[in-house]
Amino acid sequence: MIVTNVGRAALGLLLAGLACAQAVGAEPSIHVVDAWARATPPGVENGAVYCKIQNQGAADRLVGARSSAARAVEIHASVARNGLTEMHRIDALPLDTGASVDLAPGGTHVMLVGLAAPLVAGEKIELTLVFATAGMMTVEVPVVDARAAPPAHEHEHEHEHHSP
Repeated sequence: MIVTNVGRAALGLLLAGLACAQAVGAEPSIHVVDAWARATPPGVENGAVYCKIQNQGAADRLVGARSSAARAVEIHASVARNGLTEMHRIDALPLDTGASVDLAPGGTHVMLVGLAAPLVAGEKIELTLVFATAGMMTVEVPVVDARAAPPAHEHEHEHEHHSP
């Protein structure tokens, strides 16, 4: 009887372990592609990150971000009012099922507030995006020359997916 209970407990732990391994190895439903940041001159305190976020799963929301490259990271949207474009911090960016959302200059973007150092072309910074359901995702963001056009390739950048 004791062996049977121990055997059942071991089998239960094994099955639970396999379920966790499948969840950890599961393909994420959120993909971040074409991430980039524009280089900043010395003395500039803020920068921005642009990318495309593709949601291939259930509806979700981008609710935050962080990076060691800046004191704070905020989600910003640009809104046109009375012929002027104003930038506003938003609490969350909705990502509908099947949506592809562009974070681009002149529109919605991730703002790096209080840069730790200028963003230098040719270097990379890490950015962790926080999603309400999908959890945290870290992407490597290449910094490009401010006079150059943004990267035109469409491949997914390396990223790590972490549970919330």
